[in-house]
Amino acid sequence: MTNSQPQTATAPAKRPFGIKDKLGYMFGDFGNDFTFMLQMMFFMVFYTDVMGISPAHVGTLFLVARIVDAFTDVGMGRLLDLLKPGKRGRFRPWILRMCIPVTLASTMMYMPFVVNSSYSVRVTYMAVTYFIWGSIFYTSINIPYGSMAAVISDDPKHRTSLSVFRSVGGQLAFLMISAVLPHVIFVNNKIDSTRMAIAAIVCGICGILCYSACYSMVTERIVFERKTREQIAAEKAKGGEGQGFLKTLLTNRPLWALVLGALLCLLATFLMSGTLAYLWKDYFQNAGMMSTGQIVSIAPVFLLSIIATPMAMKLGKKEIIVGAMVFTSALCFVTWMLGIKSAVIFVVILFFIQLGPNTFNILIWAVLTDVLDYQELKSGERDDGTVYAIYSWARKLGQALAGWLVGLAITWVGYDAEIAKAGGHQSEGTLQGIYTLYLLVPAIILLLVGLIFLIIYPLTRKQVMANTETLRQRHAAKKAEKAKQDGAPLAAEISPEGITPLADVDETALANEDPQFPTSD
Repeated sequence: MTNSQPQTATAPAKRPFGIKDKLGYMFGDFGNDFTFMLQMMFFMVFYTDVMGISPAHVGTLFLVARIVDAFTDVGMGRLLDLLKPGKRGRFRPWILRMCIPVTLASTMMYMPFVVNSSYSVRVTYMAVTYFIWGSIFYTSINIPYGSMAAVISDDPKHRTSLSVFRSVGGQLAFLMISAVLPHVIFVNNKIDSTRMAIAAIVCGICGILCYSACYSMVTERIVFERKTREQIAAEKAKGGEGQGFLKTLLTNRPLWALVLGALLCLLATFLMSGTLAYLWKDYFQNAGMMSTGQIVSIAPVFLLSIIATPMAMKLGKKEIIVGAMVFTSALCFVTWMLGIKSAVIFVVILFFIQLGPNTFNILIWAVLTDVLDYQELKSGERDDGTVYAIYSWARKLGQALAGWLVGLAITWVGYDAEIAKAGGHQSEGTLQGIYTLYLLVPAIILLLVGLIFLIIYPLTRKQVMANTETLRQRHAAKKAEKAKQDGAPLAAEISPEGITPLADVDETALANEDPQFPTSD
């Protein structure tokens, strides 16, 4: 087995990082969400209302699929890290390679071919098409796409902007699908199978166009060269530059703090989104405000997309996330204490409540690239695909568990489906329970997220900048050593922005600041 190792920073012929990369990366998540959001919003209702599958069987499929994803996600990540990159890069070719299979598989999930077949045939069709789409093809395009951010640029500012544009792409897809498709696929308040199939085909075509834009607009600049078996053996013989992949992965404190924080943030946001419909129609008795509430919930993303990058560079991603979580937690608690009864006032408050979760979601992909750098500093290897795959699977597992817990929570507060079906009103205790589920419980969970990033997650703004500079020096030193062996002297590191003289970094001081920070030989 071989391992990837950074040897050169970039080739001078490649264009500088710019708006083309940002827009291209945005289109990548746009393409992802043309199949992912379609599944999130309509898969269950299609298979329960059109195909006649029990909701329990659909839910079981989701949980089993997440277990399978533990193997396919991480397996894809390791494959990316170990395969030799081609002329078009390590990750980018997979976007073009898999865009048609993933959209075709998505389309097949909504074809009513077996609607009149036996129950076992319908369940089998549902399971097979879902696994082919989610656990195989979506994994094979999403893991490369997410990992690619770390090789588009090594500049923290650029990476933060990529994270912002990725979030904007996802929200645009959500707006497009949630605003348009319900009016297309529902006829007389019931999903129409033919219209659903047509909608899936159109979304698939849009996904291919977005993936193609991502492939053509994004450039991989950070180039990695695999170590040979002889190099690995030589490094082990002299003690090595790092501690090894598995050991450093298991002890990667930023990674596991990020995973735990993301799982809790997902739980809070899914709890809020899962109870929102009940909050509007039962607590406020105003279901018509739900669409307004959805728009208001998304609105902070577009505001944050303007200010997130400069704020992150000035204050730090960790620092902003901690502040955002504490702010939202406090606002949710105060709103819960006030017991707001006006739907209009609550919509205004909702905008500010969503600032915290949206800030987390916008910055989290940039935080992940910081974790990838930390992994390289500790191990001496570049494991972008594997680390991203672990995080991606953890998010999928969190989404599945959160969806399951939301159902339990609604039942726990005493919600009576029979009363709702008859058009009656829920008890006052149930209404207060729904209000509490939307505000107080997320307030506690988001406060925990803030504490995790404050206490456990170690990568402050200062540490991230130091890590980035140390990696640049380490890469340049390796490149200089290789050039010397080849008889071609190299005086400066070549970066995407031009020739950059190396700055001095006191690694001993950094090691004293962070005991887990490794010093180079």
